[in-house]
Amino acid sequence: MRLLFYLLLVVSSHVCADLAGHYSSLRPMLAHTFNADNRYKGRFEAQTIEGIWEQGANVCEPFNEASIKIYAGSGQCCLAVKQLGDRYIFSKILFSGDYKTQLYGLCSHAVLERRVD
Repeated sequence: MRLLFYLLLVVSSHVCADLAGHYSSLRPMLAHTFNADNRYKGRFEAQTIEGIWEQGANVCEPFNEASIKIYAGSGQCCLAVKQLGDRYIFSKILFSGDYKTQLYGLCSHAVLERRVD
């Protein structure tokens, strides 16, 4: 049992350490691209938005369950990300800013696949 708990901790920390990449769903079309240079590009249906992102344990303090924060347009989005099998679970923790922007649609709960480009 301790070994399983240890493995879960290692996998969870690995997801936070290696988040750069492209993640997308099939329908509705939702995609996040986190570049290693902290550039962000998101697509929700036919709309795209660009911005920057950061990750860390306290990136959205006091909402410490969030592991990434996206800044794009006039909004900020905090998401928790975890891996289950070959899928990545993105959970919306907090959104602040204009709710009519493209980022609001991207700041949502989603099950995505990591794409290899």
